[in-house]
Amino acid sequence: MKTPDVSSKKRNKPTTLIKSILIRIILMSVCIVTLITFISYFNVYHKQTAKNLEDLQRYVSERVRTDSEIFKLAEDNLKVFEKEFLKLYHSDVKVSDAEFWSYYFTDDKKATRMQRKYFDGIFDNEQNYIYGISSFIGNNQSVADPDFQRRLILTYKVLAKLGPAWVNRFANVHVAYPENAITLFYPEEPWGLKARADLPMNELGVIKAVNTKNNPERKSIWSGLYYDETVEKWMITYMDPVDDGGRHLITPGHDLYLSDLVDRLVEDNNDGTYNFIIRKDGYLVAHPSDPTDDQKWVGQLSLDEIKIPSVIEAYKLIQEEINGDAQEVRIIRNKAHDSYLAVGQIEGPNWYFIRVFPMKNIRSAAHNVALEVFISGMLILFTILLIVYIVMGRQAEKPLKRLSLAAEAIGKGQYKEVAESEILLPVELNNEIGLLSRRFVEMAANIQDSKENLERIVEERTRALEQANSDLMEMSLLDGLSGIHNRRSFDRSISRVFADARQSMGTFCLMMADIDFFKKYNDCYGHAEGDKVIRAIAETLKASIREEDRVFRYGGEEFAVIFSHADSSTANAIARRIMKAIQDLNIAHCESPYGFITISGGIVEFSSTYSNLEEIIKAADQKLYAAKDEGRNLIKP
Repeated sequence: MKTPDVSSKKRNKPTTLIKSILIRIILMSVCIVTLITFISYFNVYHKQTAKNLEDLQRYVSERVRTDSEIFKLAEDNLKVFEKEFLKLYHSDVKVSDAEFWSYYFTDDKKATRMQRKYFDGIFDNEQNYIYGISSFIGNNQSVADPDFQRRLILTYKVLAKLGPAWVNRFANVHVAYPENAITLFYPEEPWGLKARADLPMNELGVIKAVNTKNNPERKSIWSGLYYDETVEKWMITYMDPVDDGGRHLITPGHDLYLSDLVDRLVEDNNDGTYNFIIRKDGYLVAHPSDPTDDQKWVGQLSLDEIKIPSVIEAYKLIQEEINGDAQEVRIIRNKAHDSYLAVGQIEGPNWYFIRVFPMKNIRSAAHNVALEVFISGMLILFTILLIVYIVMGRQAEKPLKRLSLAAEAIGKGQYKEVAESEILLPVELNNEIGLLSRRFVEMAANIQDSKENLERIVEERTRALEQANSDLMEMSLLDGLSGIHNRRSFDRSISRVFADARQSMGTFCLMMADIDFFKKYNDCYGHAEGDKVIRAIAETLKASIREEDRVFRYGGEEFAVIFSHADSSTANAIARRIMKAIQDLNIAHCESPYGFITISGGIVEFSSTYSNLEEIIKAADQKLYAAKDEGRNLIKP
């Protein structure tokens, strides 16, 4: 019988022992890495939740502040309209029956409408260009009353004066009457010529809501979302009833297209985050999804007619948690739809602005981090186990101890000590341990070099990132079309100079200006040419101001200039220079009475009487409108 090779068995035993030890190490290490992964997941989940909720609150606060501006503007506009109308109504201006019928006619279905020429465009007796105006009186309403005729004509005069300056922010300006009648400045639609002859406007929810019977407190109101069957568009309306001596005279109003609201609501988010607006009484104002066709004839979308379960559930939660008070942004957990609701209140109509943030986004971020921790942990684990297996395979106790010391040093980041042999390794051995020791030294040297290189690269990348962030911040403050500073930059700059001026750290002047007859220019030459004009005006403004001044594109064809450390005489001198430079551009404008592109503007100087930013901006706007009323192509100091 062949004698077993004892030496061979002895050589095999350590290998079996190593495998047994490695299996135990692997099992224990996997458990540890898994535990660390779970801890990392919950840690990241809580941190991500706190960060996202803070970002949500900040986002909704900013959106509520921004969106409130359009509603405040609507309220301000209609107060101006009321003042102008009552001034005319109490004047000695008379309207004869013959004069009334010079504006109106009766169609074949007995409805009374304003003549088409007042919509298409006509010069009145004072050579003012009138356009975009239509009017409608239902065939169930008599027009024989002289006072009714007079109110219709006076309304027309006020609309002709104020309407063109307002429709750049709103769909139209319209005036409803206690009688079944309406007059509109609506350049996009000849509404008064298209309305159904027997349309009962006073019975519709929007206009009916401001009649004396339904609104005895005579409050201004914002409607919910409704469908205008005449122009076939979804919209919302702001209305301000005007009474005199207890008598309801007219109800001026502004319409805002749903598409304008939805354009602001809809964002290119792939994570399920979205916004919507709802009234406190449960009427839906705007939502990213389109209303269904069978809802178009409802009039307004109340809670019992909304077909969106998430909106219904969100509204119920808001009523329970907030109970009408949303002056501060509130965060609400919506367990039914697995999301958070960030709720703010838009000033003016006092609507709820809601941002819906799915909780799955937070879980997804936590999952990703936990997975990275698990994979990284396992990679590190198996790398170390491989090294341990090689060393233990030789059962070299002393070299292993020395390697262990070296491994501990590397674990502490002491690469230099190993690379420079301050920690002795058995590099002199002419076997695997010696080779491993030499490689260990080389690895420490490479890591030390890599560490130094990495520190240098990180420092360089940090500087580059800081510069990129600085460039990105500057880009976010620039207008993409004109290249000058944008509205966001204006808000920041005007806040800063206003605060400095309030603290007697200098003064400033503000000029609001816009391009005269710019809509007509676009209509005549096209929007591409209009964009060129905006860029040319922006470059001219920038070239004409002082180094310490700053010009902004405020919106559309409107610009703003802040004259820093300047009184009114300095600002007026610069403004005259600007006007001269723009006239010297000699950009042809066939629809302008001047034959070329001009601008109009208004300048105000800071004084302590202005208690807030809105007042000084409004004052500059009013001077701008005064300049337009006086014929344009001038700066109103």
